[in-house]
Amino acid sequence: MKSGSLKLGKLFGIDVNMHWSVALIGMLLGASLGSAIGLAAGATGVAGFLASILVHEFAHALTARRFGVGTESIQLWALGGIARLSRESPTAKAEGWIAVAGPAASVVLGVVGVAGWWALGAGANANQFVGLLGWLGIINIFIAVFNLLPGAPLDGGRILKAVRWGIHGDRYRAAQEAGRAGVVLGWLIAGIGFVLILRAQSGVWLMITGLFVMMNAQVEIAASRIAANLAGVRVRDLTWFGLAQAGADMDADSMLWQRGRLGSAGGVAVTDEAGTPQGLVLEDELWAIPADERPWVMLTQLMVPFDRMVQAAPDESLADILPRLNPRRPIVTVWEDGHLVGMVPPKRLSERLSAAGL
Repeated sequence: MKSGSLKLGKLFGIDVNMHWSVALIGMLLGASLGSAIGLAAGATGVAGFLASILVHEFAHALTARRFGVGTESIQLWALGGIARLSRESPTAKAEGWIAVAGPAASVVLGVVGVAGWWALGAGANANQFVGLLGWLGIINIFIAVFNLLPGAPLDGGRILKAVRWGIHGDRYRAAQEAGRAGVVLGWLIAGIGFVLILRAQSGVWLMITGLFVMMNAQVEIAASRIAANLAGVRVRDLTWFGLAQAGADMDADSMLWQRGRLGSAGGVAVTDEAGTPQGLVLEDELWAIPADERPWVMLTQLMVPFDRMVQAAPDESLADILPRLNPRRPIVTVWEDGHLVGMVPPKRLSERLSAAGL
């Protein structure tokens, strides 16, 4: 989902990104509203709708922050928004409060919108912007109700997970229970959409939404099983401490001549003139360069900045970093007190995840 996204900025220290699919939904929604209430009001309605999604996601993110859970980014896309939390909730209570915060914010927006519409002159003769306020209020209430449906990956599924976790104390079992509920819920929503299509009614988006819920619920079930298999494994158990470093003037050929410095880490940290680590280059990337070109390729041309990779503490649970891993580039750098202390060799990580069933 990160590919094809535009960074809109940063709010409360959290990156806000928008996927290209939002433009498609925006045009469809804008055209529908524009034909009913005018172009200006329609554009305002689209902006208000997207702002409502952002408020919902920031409610999750800021509540998570109160429980010590960071948020890497908030992503807007065709079917809503996603707050990418940096790790799993530490307790069932935290999981529940983080989950309920989004729908609660949507309910508040809904009540304010409907109340404003009523106070400013509800009725058929109301100003188009007043009518838009009421529409936004109803939309936000719908968002809250839909997200409270009891199945992963919806907020209601996370609430169900928190309740079950609190009852029997097993977070992984609770996640699988919420996931199974999400599979049933997804098929039910998709089925309703399919029936509407057979009746020549609008049910395409309902069917797509149901399939999305079902597929993501299955992913969460699989992820929870893998996390259960990794329970008790810490990042330090797989870490190569004492990661090799090289300056910005190092080329790929020279680095391979000094291959012995890399050990089994599988990578080298590239530093600036002050000796501060800036990014990482994998050994496999060095070997991939044609031999005659290596003397002319600098490590700075190959490195990936550390802020684009998973950063973990030595004592962090390996299961907790799984949601942050990029499947196409599963690299984990290890930090302690703000200092780079090592990395998890990609080969070692891959072997451990394979043993866990991933």
